Amino acid sequence: MARRARVLATLGPASDDPGIIEAMAAAGADGFRLNFSHGTHEEKAAEIAAVRSLEGRLGRFLPIIGDLQGPTVRLGDFQPVQVSRGSRVVLSKDGEGVPVPSDEFFRLAEVGDVVTFEGGRIPARVVEKSGSRAVVEIMVEGVLAPRKTVAIRGKEYDLPSLTDKDEADLRFIAEHGLEYVALSFVRTRDDVRRLREALSELGSDAWIVAKIETIPGVENAEGIAEEADAVLVARGDLGAKFPLEEMPFVQSRILEAARSRGKPSIVATQLLDSMMENPVPTRSEVVDIFTAVRGGADAVLLTGETAAGRHPVESVDWASRIVARAEEGYSPGRSPPGRDSPIYDSFALGVVELAESIGARIIAYSHGGHTAMRLARYRPSVDVHVFTPNEGVARRVSMLWGIRPAGIAADLDLEGLAAEARRRGIAGEGDRLVLVRGMRSGATDLLRVEALRPQGSGRSGARSRRGDPRAPRSALLGRAAPRAHGLGWSPTSPRK
Repeated sequence: MARRARVLATLGPASDDPGIIEAMAAAGADGFRLNFSHGTHEEKAAEIAAVRSLEGRLGRFLPIIGDLQGPTVRLGDFQPVQVSRGSRVVLSKDGEGVPVPSDEFFRLAEVGDVVTFEGGRIPARVVEKSGSRAVVEIMVEGVLAPRKTVAIRGKEYDLPSLTDKDEADLRFIAEHGLEYVALSFVRTRDDVRRLREALSELGSDAWIVAKIETIPGVENAEGIAEEADAVLVARGDLGAKFPLEEMPFVQSRILEAARSRGKPSIVATQLLDSMMENPVPTRSEVVDIFTAVRGGADAVLLTGETAAGRHPVESVDWASRIVARAEEGYSPGRSPPGRDSPIYDSFALGVVELAESIGARIIAYSHGGHTAMRLARYRPSVDVHVFTPNEGVARRVSMLWGIRPAGIAADLDLEGLAAEARRRGIAGEGDRLVLVRGMRSGATDLLRVEALRPQGSGRSGARSRRGDPRAPRSALLGRAAPRAHGLGWSPTSPRK
């Protein structure tokens, strides 16, 4: 059985070569992240082109996440500085010591505060403060490097959710048709709404990944999950805001907020951190990924391991192997839709339970991806194939738990879905199919069951019922054609 949770990889200096990107995809990468905190638009355009060119050769859809830098404070440009426990470093806005080009940082920082660098890797305590200058005492050994994040434990910067840089990057993301936009340092659902409005103005239908990495973000995780299309547990910056022993509880809360609202979730940061240098992960890292998958994550995201590490391909391979092993013998929990949930969520649950009860594959048509997301929410143990006429939708839903997208050139009714599944070798004689699609935008309300039989065996009353998971079984005539390779479109068929 194919792996159902996804493995995502970040592209960067260690992995932006087309050959390495292809090797990571072959090793199990299901999608890629572009970090707009680093690099130029020209570099990002080349990475996008490299990923897109792979799809035809590999016969797979590969979604791309554009990760906005967001309202954060970073160190300026300087030569890396080796620091040790007890050493003191001057931080200033005006050029003395290590530059921190931010009025907000010096407004908030006070003597006694703990300042953390690079997602909490290097903590330091403020021992002197005067205007736009502070002296910090380093608490661990490490290297301060340029452009790394600076946080103050227990405090949040009062900055707009979208910066001028983010808006420029959004225009680039819209122009290049990326499938997902990750919004950094989300504090409330209103941050997500503002981004959606900005995307709409740019003509982009990208789905929004809300990165929860602030104290308000955790406190408002439930509302954020309702508003966003996906949620990301950004453990690096969370680790700079919360005591480390609290992180398992924080991660569990965010995953539950996403799962209970039917939204996919991603766990990121330091999953295979030792593989920045070593070709084999530590035992604790293996357990970390295993635990994330069994805790309900739809995907794990490798960051520095693939962007800047020495073993990007090996990191993807190990992550894929661990995820696959975590799924063996595991039956994910399935929480029923709430009283206020749309009726289509209950319908999707009925589809999944019906398919499992009769041992059928689910074959769905999804124009905008909503049907696919609803089905993935209930973690079906049977195969789920989703047909869509839109390449962007196919890429988006390929990141959902257990969903296998297939491209088609036109709309299909239920009988057409069954015929297409047979033609592509997805199903054949003796297989049972639960066919499902929506008749209205965002809806999932039409279902039929097919038992595929040999040609000439006759067919039994094929009927369709809206919203009724007890629809009768019917037969589909014809023999299966050889499996079709690739993504489903012919070279001359229209692409939307």
